[in-house]
Amino acid sequence: MFYPAEMKRVAIGFHSTFSDVAIRGLHEEGVMQMIPIRDDANSVRDILEPILRPRILEQISEYSVRIDRILEVFRQIPPDSANPVTAFLSPPEIIPVAVRRKIPEELFSDIDTFLGKTGRIIEIRNDLNRIGEDLQGIQTATGAIEALSPFDFDLSALGDSEYLSVCAGRIDAAKYPEFARDVREGGAGELVVYEHESGGFVVVVLVLPRTRKPLIERYLRPPRFQPLDPSSSGLPEDALAGKKDEEALLTRERENLLVELKSLETAWGPSARALREELLMLKEEQEGLTACGKSSNLTVVEGWVPAGKVAGMEQRLADTSDGHVFVHARNPGEDDPEPPTEYQNPGWLKPFEVLTTTFARPHYDEIDPTPFIAPIFVLFFGLMLGDAGYGLILTIVAIFLYFRLGRSSRSMHDMTYILMIIGISSTILGIIQGGWFGDIPQRFFGATPPFIMIEPLKDPITFFQFSLILGIIHINLGLCLALYQNLKNGLKRTALFEQGVWFILQPSAGILLAGFFGWVDFSPFVIYAGYAGAIVGVLMIFYYRGPMGFFGLTGFLGDWLSYVRILALALATGGIAMTINILAELIAGIHPIMIIPAAVIFLGGHVFNIIIQSLGGVIHAIRLQYIEFFGKFYTGGGKQFRPFRAERVYSRVEPGDPL
Repeated sequence: MFYPAEMKRVAIGFHSTFSDVAIRGLHEEGVMQMIPIRDDANSVRDILEPILRPRILEQISEYSVRIDRILEVFRQIPPDSANPVTAFLSPPEIIPVAVRRKIPEELFSDIDTFLGKTGRIIEIRNDLNRIGEDLQGIQTATGAIEALSPFDFDLSALGDSEYLSVCAGRIDAAKYPEFARDVREGGAGELVVYEHESGGFVVVVLVLPRTRKPLIERYLRPPRFQPLDPSSSGLPEDALAGKKDEEALLTRERENLLVELKSLETAWGPSARALREELLMLKEEQEGLTACGKSSNLTVVEGWVPAGKVAGMEQRLADTSDGHVFVHARNPGEDDPEPPTEYQNPGWLKPFEVLTTTFARPHYDEIDPTPFIAPIFVLFFGLMLGDAGYGLILTIVAIFLYFRLGRSSRSMHDMTYILMIIGISSTILGIIQGGWFGDIPQRFFGATPPFIMIEPLKDPITFFQFSLILGIIHINLGLCLALYQNLKNGLKRTALFEQGVWFILQPSAGILLAGFFGWVDFSPFVIYAGYAGAIVGVLMIFYYRGPMGFFGLTGFLGDWLSYVRILALALATGGIAMTINILAELIAGIHPIMIIPAAVIFLGGHVFNIIIQSLGGVIHAIRLQYIEFFGKFYTGGGKQFRPFRAERVYSRVEPGDPL
């Protein structure tokens, strides 16, 4: 819990005839991070040959593309809810399809059968693409017809006839004079120009002898001249009505196809996703083989496995390969690269691992700070928000989101879980601080909330002192962790001069300050001991750090004073909330009708305040962890443990199914 999981360097060997089932067993067990045979860290790379890329991967890619085409068609189905918020809060429930493990040939046969039954889906895709192109053409033609509607002529006249050419187009009004001059001076001879200006553009219709058209054709091209092609006949009004009828027919056809597609998705969608996932599992297994080394009859794979999972992995491999396997596990050696890091925290603490990972994952032999920062982060946030009303709202919202979205993804589960915990913390500590949407009970009901122990707005000095006490405890916890880690690693000098010195200097400074301000009446012996400790501590710092030791002293003081932000945010939350209440009360007192704007200010102000103060609480609570706390003992920089694991979402292996 306080350190990452212990890792073993494991070498697994199995008879080559059992390669597929052994790799599949490793994949399903999901506890080993492989060290590829081509990696410099692999200890058998010089005595074994690498396994070449299996040809079956090409078949897997081909079948994957074919299923992806079907899934791509399903994505054209519009969501049930047009409201994106509703769609976000109501993600579709995924029910995994029960599957059994198959050899590749059997899986490919199942996919061929599936594709043979779902040909209609591809037909619908083609029809939808056709309709989309037709609708786009209709929209273009409709725009051209509307542009030509001021000219009352048969649109079928556009184009080239035996003797005439009729051209239509749109030109920017600013460029039209130049265009008109060009076409008239182009030598076309007999030329009739009809024009109509609208919306900053000039629509023109040019009529000229067909034999003269080549003389001005160079002027009838984009970008200056935008040709208009209505693709219609008859008068513009009649042509426009015809296009609208065509659009309505195509729209109905598309809606009918989408209804049919939705029913096909209901029938075949889960199977398609499950088959696609099985292909992905097969692909990962085949690629896993390329991480192995081989001889004539032996296949070997190396990797890292958490110590507590070696026995279970060994038993599974023995079962799948009829005992034709050996497993050798050892502790990491000095010549080995640093093992990967896997957290080993209890379930209630796992969501808070994201706070550690956001800063940096711990090294393999480094303390995992998650068990320490989780409760402190929750405490600091609760003190900073310090309002029971706001805390209740956060808790209710978090519970709603947790049950709505918590199962959609791991990250969403962790986020809503943390939000729920800090909401509860804010409620409890808000009760202690007397905050209920600011001062609503006192201001509007003349009642004093129970269980108040300390109110930041009424007694800021006490809360200031409390913040500093929390800060010195937090900083010293970091120093204790660093001291323990350095002593554990045999770094006694570092432990003495980087951590031990502060345990000399802090009590000495405390004695001198308490005596100077008259807080405590110490005996002369204690005062002299304080002076001696302070002098020794300062000399140790300058001896170890040189002139930079001065910044070590001021830095420690700055870190300590940084915890005053707990008071600052608590005052901000309560002060702004109280201001909102005062404004609402004043506005409502002007006239009974002003109750409505007062309510708007009241609700809007508190919504704004809870959002801003919650964001501030999260940011500053994390900041105290990352800067003041981690700065005392934690560096991070470990590599994530990435096991060779079958991550299934749309399929599940039937219990008891053999490999």
